[in-house]
Amino acid sequence: MNPANSAVSNPEDPFVEFHPFLWTPQRNSSEDTIYSIKRNHGVQSSFKLHNPNDPINSSLPKYEKILVEYKINDYSYPIITISDLINSSFVYDAQAEGNILGDLAERISRRITKYFLKHWDKNGKTGGIFEPGFDVRNCRDFIVAHSSDYILKIKQYPNLIILKKTGKGKYGYENIKEIDGFFDYRYYGKRHILVLESKLERINVDCDFLIENLFNPLRILFPDARFHYILFTDKHSIFTANNYERLRQIKPFPAKIYERLSSEQIGTLFFTFNESRQDFERIKDFLMLQYKALNNEVLTIIGKTVLSEKEITVYDGGESPHIRLVKDKKSGLWQEVKIQNPL
Repeated sequence: MNPANSAVSNPEDPFVEFHPFLWTPQRNSSEDTIYSIKRNHGVQSSFKLHNPNDPINSSLPKYEKILVEYKINDYSYPIITISDLINSSFVYDAQAEGNILGDLAERISRRITKYFLKHWDKNGKTGGIFEPGFDVRNCRDFIVAHSSDYILKIKQYPNLIILKKTGKGKYGYENIKEIDGFFDYRYYGKRHILVLESKLERINVDCDFLIENLFNPLRILFPDARFHYILFTDKHSIFTANNYERLRQIKPFPAKIYERLSSEQIGTLFFTFNESRQDFERIKDFLMLQYKALNNEVLTIIGKTVLSEKEITVYDGGESPHIRLVKDKKSGLWQEVKIQNPL
């Protein structure tokens, strides 16, 4: 994505170029009007899977070893580390496949959105609540903002929750909305709050619920801000299949989301993953395998295997072997040998 310096900069709405627009196809004026989207986020990215023995991990402490690396241009980010697996609220097994995929979608969409906001326009800047001095390692239950009826706080960074005063629950507050991603953006001195929601499956967005339990509380907590909703999903959930590259026509349900939120002066951005569903499945299977290896469970490795008369080397998707076995000359038994990282 090119940094914006856009000739179409709008001091009131920095993201106007990403909103759906209504138009009538010229070839037949009797056809129904349609909504189309001119641009995606424009961020080009790729991912790479690593096992703990890969060169990238050779100098890292055990729990900081990178399992999923995410690259955007010349930048590289550790999307999933061993620590993330160990400290996860769910077990990486077949029963938690939905949780694994959902967590991956959140992490990738947050990373792309953060990069997008930092590079979109020279007149905008991120920060606000999460200034550089903010300690992400010690912020659990940190209260971001509060009013007499609502509390916005960090559940487990970077996930936030909105609590409403109801007289019920442990302290008289109930959780009414969890937030996948929250971005505080300044543009020409105006504050913009962007709320991210990621979806890999069907788009089951209830706009009335969003307005009542998300944006109305945020309006009270941040009365000086404008609000935007980023729905991050795959292109098949947003766009019609016909003439996708030329028209980028959005389906009826996303169009209804846009219309409903627009009636509340809330901007809507539809961003799509660069990864396919098969990519997400591949990452999920790899993490489940690594989780089993960390816990010394019986595992099935799906990957390249190199066989010779004296040696068996098995790869699990990372750069370096997952396991290497050498045949003992005297006994004829296979013995595991320590894997050395290449220089």
